[in-house]
Amino acid sequence: MKALLYTIVFSVMGSANTQLMVDSTIQLRTYNHKLSLKLKKQRQLRQLAKITKEEARKMAATYCKEDVISHRLTHKGQLLFYRSYTENCEIEINALDGAIISKIL
Repeated sequence: MKALLYTIVFSVMGSANTQLMVDSTIQLRTYNHKLSLKLKKQRQLRQLAKITKEEARKMAATYCKEDVISHRLTHKGQLLFYRSYTENCEIEINALDGAIISKIL
């Protein structure tokens, strides 16, 4: 148990990107395909995000120098990010601090 706690603490401290707190992610880890629950989860994600969808869309368009085709707010573990697709580029932008997490040109 202590090893798991130390692993979590060091992984959070060692990351350069801002991450969600553990108590915030517990509500997001539901696995139910009801439409109302999906909408509730998206609403919770939008409330946690500090960067708006439009700001992230502009950042992706500026970085990739193309119009954004698809744009989605999602999370993986404790990272909350926008995944944006253009014709030749895929980019993930941290929704808490606006940092670029990954990019595929």
